[in-house]
Formats: sequence, C-alpha cells, structure tokens
Amino acid sequence: MKRLGLLLLITSVSASAQEITHPTRMNLPASEFSRPDPTDYQLALENGLVAYIAEANQVPLVTLSAFIAAGAVSDEKQGSAETLAEALRRGPTADNAGEFQKTLKYMTAEYSVSMHDEWTEVTLNVPLEDLNAALPLFAKIIRGPAIDNDALERAKLKAAPGGKDLSGESGPALYEGSLDAAVDRFHEVLFKDHPYGIDPTVSDFDDLEVSDVREFHATRFVPANMTLAIAGDIDAEDIQSAIVDLFGDMPFSDAPARVLAPDIGHSTLTQHTFPVEKLQSWLVFGHELPVTPLDDQAALEVMNYILAGGHLYTRMTVETRYRYGYTNDASGFLEDRWFGPGTYTFRSYSRHDVIRDIYENMVDEIDRIRANEVTDEELFVAKGALTEGSFQIRYLDGYTIARNFAMERLRFGDHSRSATYVDRVRAVSADDVLEAAKKYLHPDRMQVVLVGKEIDLLD
Repeated sequence: MKRLGLLLLITSVSASAQEITHPTRMNLPASEFSRPDPTDYQLALENGLVAYIAEANQVPLVTLSAFIAAGAVSDEKQGSAETLAEALRRGPTADNAGEFQKTLKYMTAEYSVSMHDEWTEVTLNVPLEDLNAALPLFAKIIRGPAIDNDALERAKLKAAPGGKDLSGESGPALYEGSLDAAVDRFHEVLFKDHPYGIDPTVSDFDDLEVSDVREFHATRFVPANMTLAIAGDIDAEDIQSAIVDLFGDMPFSDAPARVLAPDIGHSTLTQHTFPVEKLQSWLVFGHELPVTPLDDQAALEVMNYILAGGHLYTRMTVETRYRYGYTNDASGFLEDRWFGPGTYTFRSYSRHDVIRDIYENMVDEIDRIRANEVTDEELFVAKGALTEGSFQIRYLDGYTIARNFAMERLRFGDHSRSATYVDRVRAVSADDVLEAAKKYLHPDRMQVVLVGKEIDLLD
C-alpha cells in the first residue's frame, strides 16, 4: 500500500497557494498491493451458506454480520419486509423484547438492523468476553426473529403520514441534515409510482397477516440467500466450528428468484422546489442510473471521479469553490441498485443568492466532460486514487475484508469483479471516459430539486 497516500494527498490539500509536488512528478514506486484471496477467509457449508471469517485483533471486539438478499422491494404482500425488520430489531422469538434489550445492555453490545430495497443487514458487535453467548444469540435472531402482532403493529405505526420537517430552524440540521432531506425529496420525485418509491400504507398493514411475514422470512432467510461476515479478536478455526454447529442444520433451499425492478421512463428537465425559511438553500439534481454493465463500470467511475467524485479537486469543486467561492461542496454520487435503476445525482448548498450560479457552473462542467476528452493528468490521478486509494481501503483490515467479500458474494455470486477491478480501471482511456459521459449523463432529463428560497434555475 505504498501509494495509498496519493488519495489522502489529493483529498486533503487546500486550494491555497501552498507549494506541493504534483502526483505526476512524485516518481512513486509501483504499488505492491494485492487484493486478499477470498478463499483464505471463506467457509462454505453444504446447505449453501457462505461465511467470511477474518481475524482482527486491534481491539478485543467481535462483529457478527448477516447479509440477506431480502429487502423492502419484493413480490410479497406490502408491509411484509417492514414487519420482518421490526421483528429482527426485537430479537429472537424465544426471548421477549425486554429480555433481549437487557441482554444487549449486559453485554454492552451494539445491535442494528438495516433493511434496504434489495437486501438486509443484521449486525451484532460485542466484547470478546461475550462472544460465546453472542454467537448462539445471533443465530437465534437470524433463524427465528420475533414475528408476531406486536412487530406488525410497530411497523404499521411507522406507516403513518409524516416525513422530514424542512421548515424553520427546528427542522433537520442546518447543513448535512437538510441536504439529506433534499436527497430524499429527489428520490420521491424520481421514483414516484415506481416500486423503489412506493411505501406500504396503513391499509396495507391492515390486510397483512403474521403468517404472511413468517412466509416471507421462511423463503428469504435461507442459506443460499445469505452470507455471513465475522471479524475481530477471534480464533478463525473456533468460529468455523461454531458456524457449522449453529447454521449447518438449516435445510438446503434454492434462493428465491431475484425481483427485477422496471426501468424509469425518460423524463424532461424539470425543477421541483420545496420552499423553506432557512439561511441557505440545498440543491440536488440528476436522473436515473441504469444497471451498469461490467464493461462500462470502470470508465463510469473514472469519469465521475474527475467530474465530481467527492474529493477537493474535482472539476465541479474547482469551478464552484476555488474559482468563485460559492460553496464548500459540489459533488456527484453514483448510487447503483442491485436489480433496477439507481441514481446519478449532483449535490451542493450555499446562500440563496448564489444557488443559481452554482447550478449553472455544475451544468457547464457536465456539458464540458460530455464534449471533450479529459487530460492525461486527470486520468493519471483518477486511476491512481481509485485503484491505490479507495479500492485498497476495502481490504485494510479483517472487518472490511469479511464485509466486502460477503457483500460481493451475496450480490454477484462470486468475486470476479473485485479480482479484475484494478486491471479494468487501469485500462480506461480518455476516449472511454468521453463515451461514458455521453452514455450516462443526460442534462436534458435532469430532475432538479431545490430546498430553500424559491428561485427559477431553468429559465
């Protein structure tokens, strides 16, 4: 990891007249980093369950995670997934919710359940001294969560009308919180009437039975449809034996068919304003991101890194922050989904009176990268930062190794993508970047969301 400093250097240097050596003149040695071999960490059970077990003895803690290809978007009855998430949060059937919470408190454990549109994560983090009790407890949660009427009622309560308050200074945090709320509004606009944008209603829960949720759990939480990641101050062989004992008797069952979400129809450039009385405004604009073929992935990432990839020397940041001082941040986000369209958004915030200038500057940079090839210098920096910065960070320690391999296996079924990532990024040319920009950036169908003072950005 001799060149990991490249990314840190690029993302931490200010725009002042500070004298630094440019990465192209550093004469950095070739990287000696090699992605870990997933088979060194993999345990595959006969019933189809795959676990990744990694030792990480920096601190006397252990993290147990389960990743399941079961999310809020499914072909089951509306509300089934949300109710299952509530059941998982309440713990295993054999323990009432109060006793489960007491157990977590006694262990000083951190426990979380995150349900996304297409997958669910259940994580339990405990001190090493409680590992022997935590492992069977974790298995009980995954195999038999507390699916009952109480879980259904809790999920139903969350379906009541509501949302993030955008009005006044008592709403979300002045900066990041309100930007998150603006992103939520963008998703609501883009995915209106799409499966990714439909939430269950109170009437959906009225029509839902506990038996529906139990069926959802029984068909989705099967060995072939989940992966485990276990890392910490552990003995890998002991953990392997425990996993066999706790999960090995689960019967084999084919993973259910993945539900493919429909495409989003092409739209026209439209502004959506959400007026609020605050000291500044928040801007989010973009469009859908189709499921990206592997052949396009590397060029798309390189293009976004150069244009707006979240570091301090992107084209958008140079233009909006360093040239004019309009904002501290103007970034682009590639957010792909597993089985349907994702989003490609650009985000910024500042005083009301410069929001239009920021928007125009950002759009100008989109037009420019779609019209002309990037420079050799930009390619060098982007490819170095991606392959010897962000990619290597995925495998820094046992925790990241186990998690990333488990997620990759669950989503793609193997590890070919990570095995070829570096070579694919290094092979990207300026022409590839230009083609990716033309294919994946469409200014004429951007949805523009403004949270703040009403300003016409499109006239």
